Amino acid sequence: MTHVRVIPDRYTRDTFDASQYPGLDAPASTGPVIEICTDGATLDLSGAVLDGEGNGGVGIWVHDCRDVTIANGIVIGFHYGIHAENVSNLNIRGCVVSDNTNPADAGWLPDIEAPMEEGFGGGIYLRAVRNSVIENNQTGNNFNGISLVRSDHNVISGNNASFCGNVGIYLLKSSHNRVLDNQAEHCIRYTDRFWCDTADSAGILLEDGSHHNRISGNNLRYSGDGSFIRGHHGEPSRDNFVARNDASYSPNNAFEAVFTSGNVFEDNVANFCNYGFWLDYSTGSTVRGNEILANRFDGIAIEHGQDNAIEGNRIEGNRHGIRLWSDGAGQTSASKDGPRRRYTVSRNRVTNSRQCGIFVTDDHDAFLEENVYESNACDHRSQPLQ
Repeated sequence: MTHVRVIPDRYTRDTFDASQYPGLDAPASTGPVIEICTDGATLDLSGAVLDGEGNGGVGIWVHDCRDVTIANGIVIGFHYGIHAENVSNLNIRGCVVSDNTNPADAGWLPDIEAPMEEGFGGGIYLRAVRNSVIENNQTGNNFNGISLVRSDHNVISGNNASFCGNVGIYLLKSSHNRVLDNQAEHCIRYTDRFWCDTADSAGILLEDGSHHNRISGNNLRYSGDGSFIRGHHGEPSRDNFVARNDASYSPNNAFEAVFTSGNVFEDNVANFCNYGFWLDYSTGSTVRGNEILANRFDGIAIEHGQDNAIEGNRIEGNRHGIRLWSDGAGQTSASKDGPRRRYTVSRNRVTNSRQCGIFVTDDHDAFLEENVYESNACDHRSQPLQ
């Protein structure tokens, strides 16, 4: 085991001397400030500041090792503050990894079609990291606060990744992780097309084969989307559990999941957004026990979904409380009479809907059971496909 206690000071790439600290590697002059590739190393940065001075690069690079701890440092002004790759049992705690790359006016990113696994810069970047804990860090004002790429069985807990320009906490091809009790508020980036176009920025984003993650207890308010499970390219993400998060005050969607399956949304708060839940092409998913109040459009909106359950939600003061529809485009009369889109809609309290409590197009078999309706413009309505 190697314990390295860095002398408190402000360091740049030009002023940090790794040779003073047995257990730290001396990186190349164009490399990171600190490099760790030794099993069992603990890096204590109490009182130390690593400053990239806005010149890019990496503050701390950890790779090809295990059982490493990084604690109590300030890492600012780099392309990535901390970059870890091919590491297991990594613990990053109590660090400030803020104010790294966060380009203004980035607009829509090319990863909409094909995600760039190397990312676009930010705070903590983890690639092929396993069985690790990232806890109680400040990772705000980065492009991405914390990124997990091909990283499984990790705990991301108690971090503050607010005010990021793209995503607070990002998972790409990463499964069986627990993202618990973090803050990722005001993670938003506007484009100039129209007032609510936030270019898929989000508090938490999962995409491209990110399965069986637990997203719980996070504060995601005022972000582009609160929580977004994106699956319109690559392998759809599935079977994620999203519970007890507050994603209110998004100009788009509190919770969005598209082209995904088997996700559970339970006991979340989705108030004062454009949409509470936008779940296009979702199948086999459950929306249960959520608070969905005063959204500009719909409380729960699902286009072209199937075999979903909507149970026990409080849905109040939306345009439609629940809207389930297909547009019928490209369907023949035979296909319109084909397999039905099945839903269970039960034990919801749907009140004060401005247009309709529950609206469905007639290619749905929506089993409405024990719902409570109050003060809706109309309680439920079915409409033929257009």
